Amino acid sequence: MQGFMRHASELDKYKEKYKAPPSVAPPPPSPSFSSYSGMACQTSGVTPSFSRAQPAPTPAQTTGSPVSGFRRTPTSKPTATKAKAESSDVDSLLACLEEGVVDNATPPSMLPGEISQALKKLEEVHTAGFITDEQYQERKQQLESLVPLKTAPIPKSGNWVVNRRSRSAMKKRQVRVFLSSTFLDMQGERDELLKNVFPKIKEQCAKRGIFFSEVDLRWGITAEQSESGDVLSICLNEIDKCRPFFISLIGDRYGWVPDTIKPDILQKYPFISQLGTPRSVTEMEILYGALNDVESASRALFYMRNNPNISETGDNPEKMRDLKHRIRISGLPLKFYNQPGDLAKHVLKDLSDSIANEFPEDQDPDPLDAQNSAHSAYAETKKRNYLWNSEVYESLCDKLRTSESGGILVVGPAGIGKASFLSNWRERFSHEQGNEIVVSHYIGCTNDRALNTVVVLHIMQTIKREFEIVDEVPADPKEMLREFPRWLTFVPQSCRLIVILDGAHRLENRESALEMRWIPEEIPPQVKFIISMNSSSEPHIFLNNRGWPTMYLQGFSEQQKTEYVQNYLSEYGKSFTLSQMQRITRCQQTDSPLFLRALLEELRLFGVYEQLDSKIDWYLGARTPEELFKKIILRLENDYTTQFVQDTLCSIYCSRMGLSEKEIMGVTGATQMQLSQLLMAVSEYVSSKSGLLCFFHEYMSQAVQSYYLESKPYLVNDYRQKLVAYFSSGPGNADKGRKADELPWLLSQTNPEQLPEALTDLEVFLQLYTQTRRYELKHYWLMVHETTVGECMRRAVDNYNAQPAQVGKMLNKVARFLREMLDYATAKALLRRAISVNVSAHGEYHESVGKAYYLLAEVFWNATELKAAEPFALKALEIREKVLGPNHLNVAMSLCGLGEIFVDSNPARAQSYLERALKIRLLHFGPNHPLIARILQDLSVIADSQGDPERAVQLCTRACQIREKTLGPMHPHLATSLESLAATYKLKGEPEKAEPLLKRAININNKIHGPVHPSMESCLRWLALVAQDLGRAAEYTRYLRDADLVKEKLAAMNITVGERVDE
Repeated sequence: MQGFMRHASELDKYKEKYKAPPSVAPPPPSPSFSSYSGMACQTSGVTPSFSRAQPAPTPAQTTGSPVSGFRRTPTSKPTATKAKAESSDVDSLLACLEEGVVDNATPPSMLPGEISQALKKLEEVHTAGFITDEQYQERKQQLESLVPLKTAPIPKSGNWVVNRRSRSAMKKRQVRVFLSSTFLDMQGERDELLKNVFPKIKEQCAKRGIFFSEVDLRWGITAEQSESGDVLSICLNEIDKCRPFFISLIGDRYGWVPDTIKPDILQKYPFISQLGTPRSVTEMEILYGALNDVESASRALFYMRNNPNISETGDNPEKMRDLKHRIRISGLPLKFYNQPGDLAKHVLKDLSDSIANEFPEDQDPDPLDAQNSAHSAYAETKKRNYLWNSEVYESLCDKLRTSESGGILVVGPAGIGKASFLSNWRERFSHEQGNEIVVSHYIGCTNDRALNTVVVLHIMQTIKREFEIVDEVPADPKEMLREFPRWLTFVPQSCRLIVILDGAHRLENRESALEMRWIPEEIPPQVKFIISMNSSSEPHIFLNNRGWPTMYLQGFSEQQKTEYVQNYLSEYGKSFTLSQMQRITRCQQTDSPLFLRALLEELRLFGVYEQLDSKIDWYLGARTPEELFKKIILRLENDYTTQFVQDTLCSIYCSRMGLSEKEIMGVTGATQMQLSQLLMAVSEYVSSKSGLLCFFHEYMSQAVQSYYLESKPYLVNDYRQKLVAYFSSGPGNADKGRKADELPWLLSQTNPEQLPEALTDLEVFLQLYTQTRRYELKHYWLMVHETTVGECMRRAVDNYNAQPAQVGKMLNKVARFLREMLDYATAKALLRRAISVNVSAHGEYHESVGKAYYLLAEVFWNATELKAAEPFALKALEIREKVLGPNHLNVAMSLCGLGEIFVDSNPARAQSYLERALKIRLLHFGPNHPLIARILQDLSVIADSQGDPERAVQLCTRACQIREKTLGPMHPHLATSLESLAATYKLKGEPEKAEPLLKRAININNKIHGPVHPSMESCLRWLALVAQDLGRAAEYTRYLRDADLVKEKLAAMNITVGERVDE
């Protein structure tokens, strides 16, 4: 960030300052706007690069985005009578820039990484001969003597270097703990763990992005369930799902011993047959979960209650003593306790340590790691039972090699296996190619909303990491989409980025996302998109018009179906007769891989072989996948209670992101055993995404809607109201993150008038007011009425009961949000209070106080009250200099903000602040960094206003050189510098130097932003005035006409010309 955050839409003063030049004469009728694109293309060959040894760029040498520095307007000519600027540090600083050295001033504290980077830079400068040995040694000693900061300074932005980093696959960040114990004698212990220990563990995990849940199957086992013989199978299956986490509570009881065990269970778990005498379910849990393989039971924990007297009630005391002995000698962690409270202390510490060892804190994933892990996990589910087709694989590879277009379409009807194909294609392609960077994004497979901005964020974050882009990914969704084409140009031509986007038809159609205009028309040749979608969907129609090559996936042939059926059933030791096989493979509906797999799974589970033929006919009566899934739902209702199946499936359907097992039990009233039985039965149709249960395929969702809700639409609201009640209840139910995920959305669908109550829950506010979700928070407030936000949030803060330091921090956050919502009055009031609270908590000189003063100055600046902003900005600078030292990056930020305040009223003072900021950033970033260029360009505007065009040219030229070197030749910020330099030449009376600079800026803007963009209008108006100075009347008229046409198109898009975009 240069100085204060801009909100140009409400800053009339700065709209005027940065707006494009007004029309000088009414243009004649426009024959065709597209004629202008030809001029941009004609200049596209002019792309030489700058180097340090080169002089100022000539007109043929120059490329970027709308504004990233003070923007000139053609009407703001320098006053010839103004005195030339007094000599300052700019000359010496520029000399330092050329040499790569600054004076010996050193930040009093830096991050450890910054110190090592500074030492490396220093060594490079010394090796190049720019400083003497004495200077090198003195500077090195200063850097080595620094005390590393414990907290990071402001994130950097700008330079990037190609340096790919390998990352190992991240394990699934989910902890499921199986709790094994007998029932009757462990009620107090289980209550203590469920009510007091596991909620604390869950909160700890949530802070680190780990999903935690416990499985306690002892609760709710009925006599009917015991008699059915399914209890043991469910218990052992849950142990597998929970590995490696297993907790065993050992008391006096040996536990229930089943009379018989089903043959299929004995086949699946052969260790049971080897036990000889019958054993209790509890012992078999302990054996299967830990004792059978001690080395693999890395996270098993055992707790024995101190009681030397084994019960003599006939509960197998001999077997109980033997089991305890085997646990003691196993070497697995074992602790003894007297009371449930003692047990709670042990489990809290041991389980916390166990989770920390399984997921070390220094290996916590960043959001991109978590995103990639979720998509990889989904891809793995799609690789099962895949029928490999080399011809289809090679077809996509050939299109990738030969196509000159920016993308390839993979098209087919729903259920044809597009995701399976792409998952398997990527695995083999990555293995064979190796040097390609492949980003896979399966829309709808994670808890994120199916928004195009989520896709773009994933791609931009990948580019940022892989090529070490220091620019920050924009937080605002609209700015993110605007910047997306530019970020694709960051991929070096020596590399290739392949973006696999599966399920484009599932995108939410916000801002016409399904029209796919957010995918750039012009894509760099080193970037390729592979996008799958349903046939005849909106994305297919719109992208097909681009002429991209298309792969149409076909259904199975009869031979392929036979092979698939044989492979699938062989995993379970089953087979069909020839007649049964032919009836299945000759049906048209089984051409769909989804239909065939669901059919086989249902038939595999059917237990009466004599009735298999009629069951095949019954299922094949379904003509579509949706009809098949409705039959599956009917089967589930026959196997379980109808109401329970309906409540579970409808609750998942009516939620926003899916539901956890605990949430489903809370909403439906089901026991863990009931839910586990049902989830085992629907494991092929209901999948877990980061611990949340969702429908595996859209056909299942459609079947639930058609089967239950289509004829009774009021049920949707009823189920959502139940979910609202659950997520609105006390902290014992939903955790903070899940409450923020679901409750506001549910209210927006049912009772929008209740949204303020949910949004003013400050825990929900903190979850939503993040870089990636703040747009969602704003959207909810706009549904109510944004004018109420200030008063509601003020009352919420008034009722916030916390330590003063936390209150001050919260006040700062809420005030920043209100500033973004344009409620400046309330933001000012809260920030004045924040200053008072932070002073009482920390004293006057503390960064939290400095930050509050800075934010208050920023609010006044946004409201164009520059005079009122001045004292607060000065106070923020005073505090930060004293607390952080004179060379901290936050100090540089404050200095830049003061430069913004004084640029009009006192240019010399603004120049002084900007020069100080320049020196600080040189110390941190070195001479070649975009933030250095930003200050130089601002200084060039001041120099021009002070009647010193030569200095303005010098400063702006250097800004161009830095931006081209660090950002590349096609960056919009470089285009801004080119435009600024051209404006200086034009006002200086050298239009012949301005013309090629403007043409190159136009060429960049046209390729990055397209022909309709505020930067295009501004450059066109400058070019018209340059043509007028050169005596080219026809060109003057044409450029002016095109500029007016851009302005009209922007107005139709509700975009204000002259809005300023920050770096």
